[in-house]
Amino acid sequence: MLEQRLIQRIQQGDRDALNSLIKEYYQSVFAYFYRNTRDYHKSNDLTQDVFIKVVSGIDKYDNRGRFKAWLFTVACNVLRNQWRHDNLHTHYELTESDAAATEDHSAAVVNKIRLEDALSALPAEQRDAVILKYYHDLKIREIAEITGVAEATVKSRLNYALKKLGMAVKE
Repeated sequence: MLEQRLIQRIQQGDRDALNSLIKEYYQSVFAYFYRNTRDYHKSNDLTQDVFIKVVSGIDKYDNRGRFKAWLFTVACNVLRNQWRHDNLHTHYELTESDAAATEDHSAAVVNKIRLEDALSALPAEQRDAVILKYYHDLKIREIAEITGVAEATVKSRLNYALKKLGMAVKE
């Protein structure tokens, strides 16, 4: 309800409302990109692109559902465009210095690194579904709307991804 009023104020030209909305969601959108790209600067640029698109398209937003789902639809499209542009399907590999540094950390830190590596090794569609579901608490229905696929496809992607992550983390 508060979100709807905030958006109405933005649509009427209220800059303070716009700043509040950006402040509310900026970190979450940035985290979405960072988890997908593992590149701070690229994530920052993509996040700014999303908010430019949101600001320029806010008049078209019709309050038919959660704003967060609409925002992540925009973010998902920006990421797909970036992947098309860069052919981004690289995998992060630990260097020797990274590996030496992790030996000094607790088992929890090592497991987190393994999980992030395993997550980055997933196919883009599966990784995206996992990030939207478990890092951004979106419902399967919302993920289906954001990614433009059926709910059954989202469930399937999550199922395959979780199986692959389970195997990768146990190693």
